[in-house]
Amino acid sequence: MKRISSILLKNIVSLIIVCAITACLIIYPKETAQGIKSGFLLLGNSLIPSLFPFMVLSSYIAQSGISEMISSLFKKPFQHIFKTDGYGIVPLILGLLGGYPVGAKTVAELYTNGKITQNDAQRLLYWCINPSPAFAVTAVGTFMLGNTGSGLILYASCLLSSLTVGLVCRFISDGEKSIIKVTEKNNGENAFVKSVTKGSEAMLSVCGWVLTFSVLSSLCEALNLPHPVSVLIKSAAEVTTGCENAAASNLSLPVIAAILGFGGFAVICQCGVYSAVCKTKTKFIICSRLLNSALSTIYCSLLLKLFPRCAAVSVVIGAGTSSFTLYHSLSAAVILITMCILLILEVDNRKKLC
Repeated sequence: MKRISSILLKNIVSLIIVCAITACLIIYPKETAQGIKSGFLLLGNSLIPSLFPFMVLSSYIAQSGISEMISSLFKKPFQHIFKTDGYGIVPLILGLLGGYPVGAKTVAELYTNGKITQNDAQRLLYWCINPSPAFAVTAVGTFMLGNTGSGLILYASCLLSSLTVGLVCRFISDGEKSIIKVTEKNNGENAFVKSVTKGSEAMLSVCGWVLTFSVLSSLCEALNLPHPVSVLIKSAAEVTTGCENAAASNLSLPVIAAILGFGGFAVICQCGVYSAVCKTKTKFIICSRLLNSALSTIYCSLLLKLFPRCAAVSVVIGAGTSSFTLYHSLSAAVILITMCILLILEVDNRKKLC
């Protein structure tokens, strides 16, 4: 009986959400169309040119013998530091260079090809999803904030956060050894053809999610929500829109680092297909993103003490009686980190992982 009630409750909540979104689409058709247009502009101007080459490259490296060569160079130090197979360096590097979904995509392909274990794949998903330097340094730092130095600090904060989460994840290793599947090796031409095909499919998925969240962001503006609420929703939904609104609202650099560290639910949805391949539950991915967000805030705060000229001037959202200060709180971040670590450590690393 309780199970039936739980199912009914979930269906009712889903029905309410669907009805609310449908009503917004009917009431605000112009805003919906504008959201689609904005999404296409975002895709054409920045995401596709910067992301698609790395989508193809990640597939090619995972399928060709390049991954073996790279892993052999970093196998011992990677195993010693992160308790992960040397192949883990591949998604880490590609994720740091290509951006959010590239690292997750590479992890899934390495796992599918039998080059890393399920436990390694799940742990790598927690810390190989990162912003690219093209986005963090150029798009956010140079263009949104008008300061390339701020972009470098943001990227360095996310990098340090990622490595820290990797060190935390070494304590949930089950010690299982990788079993390399005996598969037919692809020649260079065949691997390239498959890489372009898989890269295109992955890019289409990213485009779909970007357009979806672009529409939701546009509808959020149409509802005339209070400015602080609107900024919070946009920052949690989609990282590009969130960073733009945070920069326009003169939020501090640690707050923008938190947005970059989390990546938004759009990124989580983009990585959903890859986490499903590795049999990793979404709640653990969200937990790891919150952990990355909190650590990025702390590292950004520390880096700003070394480079104070890159600090933002104001951290106030709104105006008058509706305004409030949004700034990093070290105590709150530590509590958040502790909660996230406890949740991640609940993973059963023996038989049923995540």
